[in-house]
Amino acid sequence: MTTLAWITIVPAALGVVISTLQNIFFFTLMPVDQMPMPSGLQMDQMPAFVTFMFAHMRALFVAFWLMTVVSLVSGIGLLRRKEWARLFFIALMGLSIVWNIAGVFIQQSFFSAIPSMADVPPEFGAQFESMASTMWVVSIAMAVGFSAVSVWLIWRLMSAPIKAEFGNVS
Repeated sequence: MTTLAWITIVPAALGVVISTLQNIFFFTLMPVDQMPMPSGLQMDQMPAFVTFMFAHMRALFVAFWLMTVVSLVSGIGLLRRKEWARLFFIALMGLSIVWNIAGVFIQQSFFSAIPSMADVPPEFGAQFESMASTMWVVSIAMAVGFSAVSVWLIWRLMSAPIKAEFGNVS
């Protein structure tokens, strides 16, 4: 558990620093409401997820910051063997499974929104299709791999020895 806690704490702490700086940047130096946004035909051709991100950019930056803070607190709780941290980490791993699977579909929606390659040389079109297919396969493999690790972590965190380590003997 100590290793898992530290594997959570270090990246989460870095995430807190980075996302804090991003929020400071986007809320003060480069306010989102002053950024030039695509409009008209450009916006109509974008995937729904992209338009959602543009419309809710501030909320997404704040949500990412909150997620990194909560992950950091959860990692510290795991280190201290707090039951709430174990339960939260199980929920976090469940969320990561959903996010990994959704990410594959989001990536596919980006590629499907790319305009037709009818006006490009055939070699370029073939190379682009090959690259897109490779990225699709790698994305699926990574989503399955990360999801499998998350399922394993959930299973381990729900095991009797780990529950006992957290003082939960049920």
